[in-house]
This record gives sequence, C-alpha cells and structure tokens, in this order.
Amino acid sequence: MEDQDLTFSDFLPKIGDLGKGEWVTVYSGHDGMLDGPVFYSALIREDQASQSLQDPGWDFRIGSGAPGFSMHYEDGKEVTTYFRPSDEGIEPLVLWREFHGIRPGYWEVAEEFRLYFNLYDDRQNNKLLFIDNNGDEHDAVLMSATEIKIKGHLIKEYLAAKNMRLALFFDFNRFSEKALEELGLHEYHEHRNGDDFSISIGARPWSGFAVDPQRSHGFLMGKKLVLGDPNFKPDFLRRGDRKYVEFIIGVDDNGKEVLHTCEEDKLANYFGKNPGAPQYVTPVFFRKEVLNKYYSQPDKYTVDDGNLRCGGLWSLRMDNNHPESVMVFLGDLGHLSYSEQFYWRGFNLSSGKMSRTAFERSIMGQFSDPENVDLFFKQQFSEFNRKWKKRFGWDLFKPMTDKDSYYFKILRIPLTNDQREFDEQILALTKVFIDSLNEQELGQELTLKPDAKGLDKFEAWLRAKCGYSEKMVEFMRKLQALRSAGSAHRKGEKYERVKKFFQIGEKNHITVLEDILVKCVWTLNTLERCFLKEEE
Repeated sequence: MEDQDLTFSDFLPKIGDLGKGEWVTVYSGHDGMLDGPVFYSALIREDQASQSLQDPGWDFRIGSGAPGFSMHYEDGKEVTTYFRPSDEGIEPLVLWREFHGIRPGYWEVAEEFRLYFNLYDDRQNNKLLFIDNNGDEHDAVLMSATEIKIKGHLIKEYLAAKNMRLALFFDFNRFSEKALEELGLHEYHEHRNGDDFSISIGARPWSGFAVDPQRSHGFLMGKKLVLGDPNFKPDFLRRGDRKYVEFIIGVDDNGKEVLHTCEEDKLANYFGKNPGAPQYVTPVFFRKEVLNKYYSQPDKYTVDDGNLRCGGLWSLRMDNNHPESVMVFLGDLGHLSYSEQFYWRGFNLSSGKMSRTAFERSIMGQFSDPENVDLFFKQQFSEFNRKWKKRFGWDLFKPMTDKDSYYFKILRIPLTNDQREFDEQILALTKVFIDSLNEQELGQELTLKPDAKGLDKFEAWLRAKCGYSEKMVEFMRKLQALRSAGSAHRKGEKYERVKKFFQIGEKNHITVLEDILVKCVWTLNTLERCFLKEEE
C-alpha cells in the first residue's frame, strides 16, 4: 500500500467547500476498506447548531433514524415513551435500511424530503427526479451502493424551509508502513473548531495485526454545518419575481416589428384596465413548427383541438385550426413559464390570420367544429366509436393499448413537407384506423379463409351486413399497402405503384395526408349511414 498523507493537508483546505456547488454528497463509503473515507449527513435544528459544533463526533450514525421507545424513571416509576430522533432536533436525510440478512439492505431518501419536492422515484436508473412547474424533469438525487448526491439548491431550499442545518460528517483513517519519526511527525491528538466546522485530528503509532505492515496511523473525524438559502421564499411569495417575454404583436407604419410584454398586469381588458396598452386578447402568431416539441413527447404533452396540455401542470388555449400558423392570445402566453415563453418566442411571426373556428369560439361565443382535417378526423373518430359501442356493444376500432396510445395523440397533418414526418403519420394513422379493427368480433358467424386478416374480415362482414362498399375497402387496402411499402419497410417497386393511387409526387406530403384523412372521414360517414342511422 502506498504511503498516505497522515496530516490530511490535501483534505483540510476543502472543508470550506463542503456543501457547496451543484451537487452535495450526503453519503459516500467503501465497504470493507478500513481506511475509508466515509461521509454521512443529518439535519440539525438551528437552535442546536452551536452545541453540535462543540463536539467533533458524529451526531447521527449510519443505520440510525428508526423510531422506537425510550424508558426513564419518574418518581421511582418506569415511564415508556414513543421516541423519534427528530424529537431531539436531529433527523436523517438519507437512511440505511437493513433487514437482518433476510432481505438485502438499501439506501433511501427521507420521506419528508421526497414529499416536499414531490420527487419521482426512477428506480430503473437509481435516481429521483424533480418535475418543475413547467413539466420539465431534472435529476434531484443520484444514488449508488457507495454514494448518494443531492442537488445543492434543493438541499438549501429544504434547510431554509425547515430552519435547520445540514451536518456533513466525515471520517478518515490513513496508514503508512513508515514510523511517525520517518514521516517527520510525532504522536498527537487535537480538536480544531471554526465558525461552521469541528474536527478531531491526530496521528499515532500503529501495531495492528501480526501480518500488518503498517506502522503509523492518521485519523480525522469531524463535521461541517451547512446553512439554508438565505433568500428562500415559498412559491406563493415568489409570484412577483416572475419574468416575461416580449412578443411580436404586429408591425408599425414603417414596417418595424412592434413588441409588447405578455404580463397580464400590463395589458388592457374590456373593463378599462391599462388604457392604451394592447388587449389581453391581442392575437400573436407562430409558425406551425412550434408544435413539434409537443407532438414529439406524447407521454408528457397533449395537443387537442384548440388546446395544449402538459400533464396536469398547465394548459394553453390556442388556435391550431389555421393551415399556415398557430395563434395564441398575448395574455395567455403570460401564463406560461419564462422558459416556455422563450421557446414560443423563437417561432413568433409578425402577422397571421385567425381561423374561422377560433373566431366563432372565442369572439362570437359559438360552438364550432374544427377546420383542420386532422382535428376534425379525431373528433369524428371518437364520436363514431362512442355511437358504435352504444349500438353493437363492442368496438369496431379497439381502444389503443397503453403502449400504443401515443399514435392517436401524435396523429396530425405534417407540419412540414418532410418525408420522415409523412411516413410517421402514415404509420400512426394505420395503427389507429386499420390495425385496430376488431378482428375477433368481425369474424363472428362468418365463414372465412384460415389466413383471413383484419381487412379480409372487415370486407366479409360488410358483405354480410349491409352490402359491399368496394371503394371504401379499396382505399383502406391501399392505405395499408402505403404503410407496408413506404413507412414500415424500404421503399421499392411496391411503393412506386401504390404512391400513384395517392398522387404522391404530384402533390406535396401535406396535401396527400389531408386527402387521406378526408377519405377516412368519408369512410366513417359511410359506416355511420349504413349502421348508425338511429343513433344520436
């Protein structure tokens, strides 16, 4: 073993940095290594900080922290009391759970800390995630068998909220095969204290075991107390600290862009607020590509007709029914987080048009069907399924499984003329409109070929129940072929044949998919006329 610095001159200057920076190590250890070092931590009540610094020993041991009972005598009688470490002003931040060898032990973060920040336990990746008010995920705690780190700003906020300090404990043992005299040292043991730390340090001869070559031992034990964020304020007190982006709301007579903040308190309304300022309902326009971010993360975001949602955290009213742009009212943009406002600002246009649907809904206060064919198809598809289930008691198009449900959420007119996006949308549409056909129910009471698939059963069912609609089945077979030849496999001769049916090449991809969705709506309408005439 290499000789080590028994004076700890490498570590002592770093004590002042403990508890600072992006990450704070709240546990670090190495099983089976006598020389360590080992780091641990606990929370200490503010009124006990000065007392704690009088003793360099650890106030809290690894494995401690479980509640139990304490016993004492009062007037000669034994009194038993339920006890928690926090009753004495100290509590764990991370705990080692041990199950007597029956089950393997593991580390966990204190429940109150997890609940305070509503942390998600990402067990697969051994970390806890913090989800901010914008819906963005951030690593909060990183865990391994030998180390646990917590984001520094989270610890500082937690300490401030609880009016406690973080005690960072450390324990080093170092050895050398040389005697103290050879190292220029003498035996000593002393305590050293500072404003926020206390250590016990020393060196001594080491005899160890008979086979142990070590002849000297240096030891260091101590703690550093870390304060919470002095500028901390709870969320409900930080509203005045919000930042707002200025958006382009038009151009002046010289063609120069006109900018204005989206902060609601600085906008006018119909009740006389802020006269001369732009109205809350001033339309702001954006390129359609602004929605790419949200369509690409269907587990997190949902783009509906006239609305964008991020889980249960926030929503944004918008006009996504115009073919050329997306419109949002200026005041509604101010309800987004600053980072989300900043994202939208990158797609801001100086002008645009509101769709008929948005005008009728928001200005006239009328019910209005969506204009964009993708939004209209989704509305009609959902309504058709409801009516069919009510009429027959089973689904013609089976509900998507959890793993496939995103296909319906991302289904849309392509935002660009990109081939990749077109292929993705064809795949999504066939998943929803063809692969979801209820083969089991369609095959009931029919004589079919042994290898009959979904569309074969659908065609046979149509023949048996209401006559045959050749154009409808032909369209669905061509759509399935387009997916197989173009989206699911390498494009070849089969794709060249099927693309003529959809006029791919003669029309751009956006127009082609619009035409396909129109035919899908026509298919639903045809089925409704045949089978659902009596349904409301």
